[in-house]
Amino acid sequence: MGHLRFPIQAALAVLFLTIASCGGSGAKLYPVRGKVLYLDQPAIGAVVVFQPLNSGPESVSPSGTTGSDGTFSLRTPPRGGGAPAGEYVVVVTWYPPDAREQDKPRNNLPTRYGNPADSPLRATVGARPNQLEPFRLTK
Repeated sequence: MGHLRFPIQAALAVLFLTIASCGGSGAKLYPVRGKVLYLDQPAIGAVVVFQPLNSGPESVSPSGTTGSDGTFSLRTPPRGGGAPAGEYVVVVTWYPPDAREQDKPRNNLPTRYGNPADSPLRATVGARPNQLEPFRLTK
Protein backbone atom coordinates (compact mmCIF):
# COMPACT_ATOMS: atom_id res chain seq x y z
CA MET A 1 0.00 0.00 0.00
CA GLY A 2 2.96 2.34 0.56
CA HIS A 3 3.67 2.34 -3.18
CA LEU A 4 0.25 3.95 -3.81
CA ARG A 5 0.88 6.81 -1.40
CA PHE A 6 3.29 8.67 -3.71
CA PRO A 7 1.00 8.66 -6.79
CA ILE A 8 -1.93 9.87 -4.69
CA GLN A 9 0.19 12.61 -3.08
CA ALA A 10 1.55 13.59 -6.50
CA ALA A 11 -1.96 13.77 -7.94
CA LEU A 12 -3.12 15.93 -5.02
CA ALA A 13 -0.09 18.20 -5.42
CA VAL A 14 -0.81 18.65 -9.15
CA LEU A 15 -4.45 19.39 -8.38
CA PHE A 16 -3.47 21.93 -5.72
CA LEU A 17 -0.95 23.65 -8.02
CA THR A 18 -3.51 23.81 -10.81
CA ILE A 19 -6.03 25.46 -8.52
CA ALA A 20 -3.40 27.79 -7.02
CA SER A 21 -2.09 28.84 -10.45
CA CYS A 22 -5.60 29.99 -11.33
CA GLY A 23 -5.60 32.29 -8.31
CA GLY A 24 -7.41 35.50 -9.06
CA SER A 25 -8.55 34.04 -12.34
CA GLY A 26 -11.72 32.60 -10.82
CA ALA A 27 -13.42 35.95 -11.26
CA LYS A 28 -16.14 36.10 -13.89
CA LEU A 29 -15.10 37.57 -17.25
CA TYR A 30 -17.10 40.31 -18.98
CA PRO A 31 -16.85 41.23 -22.68
CA VAL A 32 -14.67 44.28 -23.33
CA ARG A 33 -14.36 46.06 -26.67
CA GLY A 34 -12.50 49.25 -27.41
CA LYS A 35 -10.55 51.17 -30.01
CA VAL A 36 -7.04 52.64 -30.21
CA LEU A 37 -6.37 55.72 -32.34
CA TYR A 38 -2.97 57.35 -32.72
CA LEU A 39 -3.12 60.91 -34.07
CA ASP A 40 -6.78 60.16 -34.94
CA GLN A 41 -5.85 57.16 -37.12
CA PRO A 42 -6.41 53.46 -36.26
CA ALA A 43 -3.35 51.88 -34.64
CA ILE A 44 -3.52 48.67 -36.70
CA GLY A 45 -1.86 45.73 -34.94
CA ALA A 46 -1.27 47.49 -31.60
CA VAL A 47 -1.21 45.30 -28.49
CA VAL A 48 -3.44 46.49 -25.63
CA VAL A 49 -2.87 45.12 -22.12
CA PHE A 50 -5.09 45.88 -19.13
CA GLN A 51 -3.12 45.68 -15.88
CA PRO A 52 -5.20 45.74 -12.71
CA LEU A 53 -4.57 48.70 -10.42
CA ASN A 54 -3.00 47.43 -7.22
CA SER A 55 -2.14 44.17 -8.99
CA GLY A 56 -0.48 41.33 -7.15
CA PRO A 57 1.33 38.17 -8.20
CA GLU A 58 -1.95 36.36 -8.88
CA SER A 59 -3.50 39.15 -10.96
CA VAL A 60 -4.42 38.49 -14.57
CA SER A 61 -3.73 40.97 -17.37
CA PRO A 62 -6.33 40.72 -20.14
CA SER A 63 -5.07 41.74 -23.58
CA GLY A 64 -6.04 42.15 -27.21
CA THR A 65 -4.65 43.19 -30.58
CA THR A 66 -6.25 45.91 -32.67
CA GLY A 67 -7.70 45.18 -36.09
CA SER A 68 -7.75 47.23 -39.29
CA ASP A 69 -10.11 49.80 -37.79
CA GLY A 70 -8.24 50.04 -34.47
CA THR A 71 -10.81 47.99 -32.52
CA PHE A 72 -9.90 45.26 -30.05
CA SER A 73 -11.61 42.70 -27.83
CA LEU A 74 -9.96 41.59 -24.60
CA ARG A 75 -9.09 38.00 -23.78
CA THR A 76 -7.84 36.53 -20.53
CA PRO A 77 -5.87 33.40 -21.44
CA PRO A 78 -6.38 30.60 -20.84
CA ARG A 79 -9.93 31.31 -19.66
CA GLY A 80 -11.36 33.01 -22.73
CA GLY A 81 -12.86 36.26 -23.90
CA GLY A 82 -13.36 39.20 -21.60
CA ALA A 83 -11.84 40.60 -18.43
CA PRO A 84 -12.68 40.54 -14.72
CA ALA A 85 -14.55 43.60 -13.44
CA GLY A 86 -12.27 46.22 -11.94
CA GLU A 87 -10.02 49.23 -12.44
CA TYR A 88 -7.10 48.98 -14.88
CA VAL A 89 -4.10 50.89 -16.15
CA VAL A 90 -3.94 50.40 -19.91
CA VAL A 91 -0.64 49.77 -21.69
CA VAL A 92 -0.39 49.98 -25.48
CA THR A 93 2.55 49.07 -27.72
CA TRP A 94 2.58 49.17 -31.50
CA TYR A 95 5.45 47.53 -33.31
CA PRO A 96 5.78 47.11 -37.08
CA PRO A 97 4.46 43.84 -38.54
CA ASP A 98 8.03 42.63 -39.24
CA ALA A 99 9.30 43.45 -35.72
CA ARG A 100 10.36 39.84 -35.05
CA GLU A 101 12.71 40.01 -38.01
CA GLN A 102 14.38 43.23 -36.81
CA ASP A 103 17.30 43.43 -34.39
CA LYS A 104 15.91 46.41 -32.50
CA PRO A 105 12.29 47.02 -33.51
CA ARG A 106 10.93 50.46 -32.62
CA ASN A 107 7.59 51.02 -30.93
CA ASN A 108 5.53 53.40 -33.08
CA LEU A 109 4.03 55.02 -29.97
CA PRO A 110 5.59 57.30 -27.35
CA THR A 111 7.17 55.18 -24.60
CA ARG A 112 4.78 56.46 -21.90
CA TYR A 113 1.97 54.35 -23.37
CA GLY A 114 4.02 51.16 -23.05
CA ASN A 115 5.02 51.59 -19.41
CA PRO A 116 2.40 50.87 -16.72
CA ALA A 117 4.04 53.38 -14.35
CA ASP A 118 3.78 56.19 -16.93
CA SER A 119 0.67 55.35 -18.93
CA PRO A 120 -2.05 57.96 -18.57
CA LEU A 121 -4.63 55.47 -19.86
CA ARG A 122 -7.19 54.03 -17.44
CA ALA A 123 -10.27 51.87 -17.86
CA THR A 124 -13.05 50.49 -15.71
CA VAL A 125 -14.52 47.10 -16.57
CA GLY A 126 -18.02 46.69 -15.21
CA ALA A 127 -19.96 43.50 -14.44
CA ARG A 128 -21.67 43.73 -17.86
CA PRO A 129 -20.68 43.89 -21.55
CA ASN A 130 -18.31 46.87 -21.91
CA GLN A 131 -17.89 49.16 -24.93
CA LEU A 132 -15.12 51.57 -24.01
CA GLU A 133 -14.58 55.08 -25.36
CA PRO A 134 -11.71 55.14 -27.89
CA PHE A 135 -8.20 55.59 -26.51
CA ARG A 136 -6.95 58.66 -28.41
CA LEU A 137 -3.15 58.60 -28.24
CA THR A 138 -1.01 61.64 -29.06
CA LYS A 139 2.70 62.43 -29.47
